[in-house]
Amino acid sequence: MKRTRRHDIEGAVLDVPLRYDAKARMDIEEYPDLMEHPLYTPAGERVMLTIEDACDLGKTADGVKCIDCGSCIYYRQAPDSLLGVCGHAKHRCG
Repeated sequence: MKRTRRHDIEGAVLDVPLRYDAKARMDIEEYPDLMEHPLYTPAGERVMLTIEDACDLGKTADGVKCIDCGSCIYYRQAPDSLLGVCGHAKHRCG
């Protein structure tokens, strides 16, 4: 059975497979392609990786162009994870 780490991102549950990296001497999370296979919270907001390239809707607090989701004002980072939620209305499901 493959080892996983469970993340609860504002109610969206995701089991992320773990791979042991001998050089790093630690488990590495192998995140799924959330662009190809979107995941939404029960509130209809999209779960994203912090390091995804920013979309055209992204904004920063100081007006500088976003480089990734993590720099965007609409993104809410989950604790202890590279996952979070995009709060922009145009990314909502339904």
